[in-house]
Amino acid sequence: MIVTAASILVCTHNRADSLRGTLSALLTGPRTGDYTVEIVVVDNNSGDHTRAVVEAAASTCAIPVRYLFEPRQGKSFALNLGLSEAGGDIVAHTDDDVIPETSWLDRIVDAFRRHDVTFAFGKVLPRWGVLPPPELLLPRAHQIWGPLALLDYGDEARLYEGDAASQRLPVGANLAFHRATLRAIGGWRTDLGKVDNSLISGEDHEVFFRLKAAGLFRGLYDPSIVVRHFVPSSRLTRQYFRRWFYWHGKTLARMPEQLYGLDLAAVPHVFGVPRFLYRQALQAAWGWARTLGGRDSLGVLIRELECCQFAGFFAESWELQRVGSRRTAATADMPAPAARMTDPTTTSSFWRSSGS
Repeated sequence: MIVTAASILVCTHNRADSLRGTLSALLTGPRTGDYTVEIVVVDNNSGDHTRAVVEAAASTCAIPVRYLFEPRQGKSFALNLGLSEAGGDIVAHTDDDVIPETSWLDRIVDAFRRHDVTFAFGKVLPRWGVLPPPELLLPRAHQIWGPLALLDYGDEARLYEGDAASQRLPVGANLAFHRATLRAIGGWRTDLGKVDNSLISGEDHEVFFRLKAAGLFRGLYDPSIVVRHFVPSSRLTRQYFRRWFYWHGKTLARMPEQLYGLDLAAVPHVFGVPRFLYRQALQAAWGWARTLGGRDSLGVLIRELECCQFAGFFAESWELQRVGSRRTAATADMPAPAARMTDPTTTSSFWRSSGS
């Protein structure tokens, strides 16, 4: 693919001070200089000094920094506004609590130039607010990294094609798309994503199912494309993990056909839930019960979180069955204010009973 221009898209809500660090990293990273760059910041109805931070960054750098305001609360609304205004051949988006590593954008551009892909992504590594429990750093724990918005699929590059449902998908903190392709499939779905105190998400992953349906699911995982995401101590508790997986189950209930790759209209249902899932939920509960009292604390947690996810899926499915249709109100992500960095020598209380 020929890439002559790249747009960096950052959506933000009430994280002005954190955003300042992200913009500083983006504006100081070295580049090859053979493509043009713009930074598009979409302010998702912030009440702090976000605009002043963006304007200050724009006044001190030769790279164009554009400020847009999206009054509708929700990250998907902000992403779609940014997509509609971006002028690059590719749109690379990251978050307002992320620090991209050196040459991040160069490596993204190179990925699109070397491969016929519609998306590219890489690692999302942590900047810990407090030291996590050692068990959470084990490779086996990567399957429950969702609440931390981290991603590490190893040190070998991998091309993605075929069935999106069977792939290990990206996260939005480090993800780039071919702009015209993303526009062609309609951008981000605004009935997915967090709002207020909910943790409904899935707006990033849902895009890939539509790419697959359109015959456009071609991507690259490049481990040299790296960003570092701040993980506050508030996310390193059992309570937060349980809550996240419960809401993740509710997210999955809003797109079950894509999740399971089945025509669910032809599958027997009981109270709005595919019947085969009741059996899977019982198996998960039994698996959790069998691990209780054992020495494998990580295994117990993984089983427990699987049950939390089933609980959320069932709760949302029953609610959708009750109201008679899928919700259509937009509920996109409204990030919480960034947590204050605490002493990184302090270990998190993740495994303590107080987090239960």
